[in-house]
Amino acid sequence: MKMLWGLIDVSPDDFLSWIKKIPFLKKKITKTEVNILFVDDQEFPVVDNLTTSGWNAKRVEDITNIESDDIKRAHIIFVDYKGVGKILAESEEGIGLIRALMEKYKNSKRIILYSGHGNFSLGKHLQVAHNQMAKNSDSYEFITMIESELKRL
Repeated sequence: MKMLWGLIDVSPDDFLSWIKKIPFLKKKITKTEVNILFVDDQEFPVVDNLTTSGWNAKRVEDITNIESDDIKRAHIIFVDYKGVGKILAESEEGIGLIRALMEKYKNSKRIILYSGHGNFSLGKHLQVAHNQMAKNSDSYEFITMIESELKRL
């Protein structure tokens, strides 16, 4: 621990974290700079629609390492509810993968849970991700979610 102006104990990392939270010092991430990752075991047309519209979006079938380059680069990560997380969180699948990502990256990345299951109900898992949405949402709804989550980064 180091002393800050002789008044309080604070580590350099904590000090930088506080500074980055000051609104006018935050660098805004633009549409062309944001990296969006979809973790989905199935092809998903929204990813192509986003890239065609100028967003940096990528899909991977699953995550085997939460410190992979794809994860490190991503600002916003959409995680499917089922069919992913089979290696890192085989019992909970997508929910378990989100738990691991949230624990590792906390609020430095935005994690969104989405699902195509008709009876999509999280129950006890309601607060596991930063946000959630239906997989069958229109591309416009995904863009709206992305823009909303960018403001929180």
